[in-house]
Amino acid sequence: SIVFCLANAAITVVLGVLVALLMNAVGKVTRLILQVAMLLAWAMPVIAAMTIWIWVFDWRRGIVNWALTQLGLDFTNHNWLEQPLSFYFVATVIVVWMSVPFVAFSVYAGLTQISDEVMEAAALDGATPRQRFFAIIMPMIRPVLMIVTLLQVIWDLRVFAQIKMLQDAGAPIAETDLLGTYIYRLGVGSSDFAMASALSIFVLLLTVALSFFYVMHLMKEDQ
Repeated sequence: SIVFCLANAAITVVLGVLVALLMNAVGKVTRLILQVAMLLAWAMPVIAAMTIWIWVFDWRRGIVNWALTQLGLDFTNHNWLEQPLSFYFVATVIVVWMSVPFVAFSVYAGLTQISDEVMEAAALDGATPRQRFFAIIMPMIRPVLMIVTLLQVIWDLRVFAQIKMLQDAGAPIAETDLLGTYIYRLGVGSSDFAMASALSIFVLLLTVALSFFYVMHLMKEDQ
């Protein structure tokens, strides 16, 4: 669960920053198209989105298997949910797809606060795009990055609906459980409410532990 959480949070933040930079660099029409597309992905209900994604990766009629087979790869009737590694790959694609818009919009809002005069002055002084990004842009949007990273860690640690629906689509449950689905299986499936409650408290403590350094850093900046 921790590896899945940290990997998804890292991928989401990196892609979100890249999309935000892209929105900041393109023209008004292209930016509007990107924003509408991401807003639709972000606003789509989880159940509706998961129904589509399960069909996309379906081992019999899925478009992913069909596309890979057309490229000459042997993915006919390949079950993406059968093995834990490919299962978590599919889950990562879905979770990141649903989370990137929030990070992109948040970082883009931070980018709009960077003065054009500052960037032009840095360019005139000979700073390369890489130097401008790491020496000017990153320090100025760091507070936004800290907050969205903290939120992503918390959300990805508590991910449940996507994993549960993928399991219901035919994945081996015992081999693909995360903490959320395991707690659900203990409480609802086995009526072991004592153990489910104990694990829920453990998840709370784990969330606090993972976010402790972020929270302390934010508190120091506010002082």
